[in-house]
Amino acid sequence: MSRGKRRKAQGEEPAPIEEVSEVSASAAKRAWARLIKQVHEVDPLVCPRCAGTMRILAFIEQPEVIAKILTHLGLWPAPAHSPLAQSLAA
Repeated sequence: MSRGKRRKAQGEEPAPIEEVSEVSASAAKRAWARLIKQVHEVDPLVCPRCAGTMRILAFIEQPEVIAKILTHLGLWPAPAHSPLAQSLAA
């Protein structure tokens, strides 16, 4: 059963959608964390190691900077995966 159907069956009302023309940086950060928590059912601002509260220091939005960081960490470019049909035929 999907989360949406489960919530409806439990009688939970969905959170109202807020429309805002201009958003401050701190409000955007809180909204991001709230949306991640809602979609993945995990609080992104809780440390997975110690369960302490984390805070957002910055957002990196420039694709070149993101690629440089991921390359340095060995995560970019993403490793190629073979198609499923080929792996099953082997």
